Amino acid sequence: MVVLIETLLNAAGIAPTSARSELRAPSRRGEERRRERRPDSNRNTAIVPKALRGKDSRKIRLAGAGEDAHYPQMSMSGTRNRMGRSLLLACALALGAPAVAGGLDASDLRVQLGASSDPAGRPPPLPVAVSGRARCAPTVQRASIEGNDLSIELVPLGTTCARRATVPFYLRLDQALIDKAPVMPGQVYRTRVYSSEGGTTKLLSFGLLDTNPSSTAPLPENGLWWSEAAADTGPALAGNGASLESQNGEIAVGLFGFDDAGAATWYFGTSMASGRVASVPLVRLANGDPAFTPMGSRPATQNGPRLELEFLSPDRARAYIVRSEAGIDVDVRTLTLSRSRFSSGPVGENWSGRWVLVPDDGGTPRVVELVSASNRDAENFQLADASGETRLDCRFVAGTSHPGACTLSGSEFGPVDFDQIGLDRLSGHTGSGARATLLRVTR
Repeated sequence: MVVLIETLLNAAGIAPTSARSELRAPSRRGEERRRERRPDSNRNTAIVPKALRGKDSRKIRLAGAGEDAHYPQMSMSGTRNRMGRSLLLACALALGAPAVAGGLDASDLRVQLGASSDPAGRPPPLPVAVSGRARCAPTVQRASIEGNDLSIELVPLGTTCARRATVPFYLRLDQALIDKAPVMPGQVYRTRVYSSEGGTTKLLSFGLLDTNPSSTAPLPENGLWWSEAAADTGPALAGNGASLESQNGEIAVGLFGFDDAGAATWYFGTSMASGRVASVPLVRLANGDPAFTPMGSRPATQNGPRLELEFLSPDRARAYIVRSEAGIDVDVRTLTLSRSRFSSGPVGENWSGRWVLVPDDGGTPRVVELVSASNRDAENFQLADASGETRLDCRFVAGTSHPGACTLSGSEFGPVDFDQIGLDRLSGHTGSGARATLLRVTR
């Protein structure tokens, strides 16, 4: 990297030695002399070049003629040539240096539950922490909760960031900093971390924080998931969806849709699920073998968006497509994905067929054949076997065609209540509290 920087500086007529001194941290002795010369050592000064102060780091404007490019409150003897600083900044961006805003490495920020990742048995409010890397140790300026949105604003503690490398930090949120509500169990929060420096506040990262016990997480079903209309995410995106495969806690996702020009796109990624949520970095494959004229070419990968998933049930999820630039999250698109059968009849027919009820308490499995479906009203439907003695009663999630709860009852066994409803698997509990699963049997 230094060689490339020296080449560019030489081309601009700048001595490469200034580039090397620019990369070297200031000495303690020199810093002490500069501190003595400062009229007000407690003044909160910006330490970024003037061309960047108050600007979005994604829209960097290099210092022009007549503009000072030195650090404020520093002697001119510590100031390098404006063109040299601009070229160094351009080189760092071109070479893919980590995005560091306000001394924070935005590519490594994480909001998590404090002490343990599983909130089972904890009384509210739950402890929350922010971890990441920074050149300057940050502190939490403020935090607030509105509904299921948790916002955290970080500011650096120091007024100077002479350290070149970033170091890890871990900050536990004081409950007094959260303005309106505590962090409660049984929720999934949308987290946004902001940086605040020099009077400018901007988004650094977006994510999901699951405060549910991991044992209650739904098991997502494999298959095709399509965008659907929902009250909280808006209308469906026609032709957009995902293929999803879940195996032993690992999730593979193929996200298909369209780019800004309307051309079809396909992204792929894998990640481990964490309770009800998963964060899946996606890549796009390019320059691969055509199906009819293969040349043995190996496709190249291009960085794509990130997919944040919140599983509402085994066949329904909220999806957040996150677009990043230089490691900083800049845009989030929310949609609802759901898995649906090919049946075009009444909704209840999606659960007709042969099933096996498997209790986890060692009881005898039972075969159930559900053959007739009927809508009892706009919010409920029922399926029954040929004799009418075994019934599955289900209630829709408000505003959707997906059942949120079902009860299986029969003359030979007590009622079983299911709260995780998929197309091929229903999970719940018997009257005695034992877990039970209803599994579809393929003919």
